[in-house]
Amino acid sequence: MPYSDALAYFHGTGSSSGPLTSTVNSLTGVSQSGTTLTYTVATGEVVVGQVITLVAGSQVITTNVTVLAILTGAGLTGTCTVNVSQTVTTTTGIAYPNTIGDTLVTSASQYSNLELDFGAPNTGAAYPWLPQFPSLAEKGYTFAPENPGGAGSDYGVHIIVMAPFNTLTSINFQVVTSAATNALFSVTANIIASRPLTLAQLQVIGAHYYIPVPQTAVLEFLRWYAALSGSATTAGLIVSYWGPRCGGEE
Repeated sequence: MPYSDALAYFHGTGSSSGPLTSTVNSLTGVSQSGTTLTYTVATGEVVVGQVITLVAGSQVITTNVTVLAILTGAGLTGTCTVNVSQTVTTTTGIAYPNTIGDTLVTSASQYSNLELDFGAPNTGAAYPWLPQFPSLAEKGYTFAPENPGGAGSDYGVHIIVMAPFNTLTSINFQVVTSAATNALFSVTANIIASRPLTLAQLQVIGAHYYIPVPQTAVLEFLRWYAALSGSATTAGLIVSYWGPRCGGEE
């Protein structure tokens, strides 16, 4: 997982001042019977592998428990199985580490949080500004279509699942570009690449998906549109950035 503000992010940096959104997983109304932990999620999400620190006052308990399986709630308010059997009355807790990334299609289809601006001549308010990119809007680009071949590299959109999704059927990520800011998916010519991801694919924590993008089709502004199929999700986080294929992507 690339934790770097040097990357050209599309999504995952929309709610914090740092390079990536980091959310504390704060739990209230926590209780435990045997190995079943019940909780209300105030912020963040609960995922398998997290360590939950319980704050139980004068109770004699094992304060750190590890999440082995989500039983109900899909990572939000619900229950999970932990590695220690004990009885805990109502308390609070924090699940570590923090969740990284931003939510997606929680109400409807949407664009990425950020749109990349590859340079002059159009200013706009897009971020980041990468003047070195030879976009069609910036200068004449009459070279033959790029073919990286076996020893070269290609660029595209990376999507990393940071917390599992629920409810939805699939999301079709449509990469859109234009010579003016706010590239629209509704203009067919703007769509230069796309890839659908199913709910099963979006439920795998750490899954890294890649959408290759033809470089000669990229204009000055670039973002993606997430077309939702099914009901809006209530859980799930992603980080998405622009960069070369690095190996290991699906």
